Amino acid sequence: MINSMTGFGRSRKEGAGYAVNVEIRALNARQLDISVRISKNFFEFEDLCRKLISDKIHRGRIDAFVQIESADIRRKAPAINLELARYYWAQLEELHRELGASQRPSVDQLLRVPYIYEASEAAIDSDAVREPVSSAMTEALARVLRMREIEGRALAGDFINRLGALQNDLSVVANRREVVIEEYKTRLNERVKQLLAGSEPDENRLLQEIAFMIDRADINEEIVRLGSHIEQVRSLLVAPKPADGRRLDFLIQELHREASTIGSKTSDMDIVQAVVRMKTEIGKLKEQAQNIE
Repeated sequence: MINSMTGFGRSRKEGAGYAVNVEIRALNARQLDISVRISKNFFEFEDLCRKLISDKIHRGRIDAFVQIESADIRRKAPAINLELARYYWAQLEELHRELGASQRPSVDQLLRVPYIYEASEAAIDSDAVREPVSSAMTEALARVLRMREIEGRALAGDFINRLGALQNDLSVVANRREVVIEEYKTRLNERVKQLLAGSEPDENRLLQEIAFMIDRADINEEIVRLGSHIEQVRSLLVAPKPADGRRLDFLIQELHREASTIGSKTSDMDIVQAVVRMKTEIGKLKEQAQNIE
């Protein structure tokens, strides 16, 4: 089986007086690249999030957004610093006495003074917050993995179809091989006779040279390797464990190399046309492999 590298997952969990929202986006990348953006004051959980991600995902660009908010109104609302409030109230009273004709200060005026407010600094129970963070991250990851698996099945179907087309063209090449060798041997003999122009060559030496040249032009080895690579790719697609995208990349490169070698060794039109079709399919496989984990 194969998994795609793209996916999306979101989750929300509440616990220990906090609400945790997690959003994960997975994109293509050559290696595993994890970015975790987490609410301030909760950076201690960044390593936990990275560990959970790296345990489940091995390749791709992973952007995780973790928002942690207090569900307790006492933590969310800014508190009034009573000491500062008394100080500013005394200042307002003093100003009223000095100005005389002005109105007496009111609480409404006091509440407009920004400096009397301060952020709540209630202690964070790290052990209690860890559970909803871990739970939300795990659930969001499961949804990402599910999406990657579904897309991977679609990619696998496309791979199977293209491998079938490759196999068909490889059969065309294999069936033409013996015919091409005989045609090449006949042309080579005729060419040698023309060059010798009636003189008597060393027959054993001539046969050795012809055999050597035919062997160099033979494509049997490439046919065998190409067939082996096709089967290896197919086995990765149907294996119960997820395939390694890097190994698929390598095998597809080898498919291209063997097909190119076949094309360079022969000028037979049927084989050349089959090689062109194979290289087209291999190019599409290479593009698809960039999406596989």
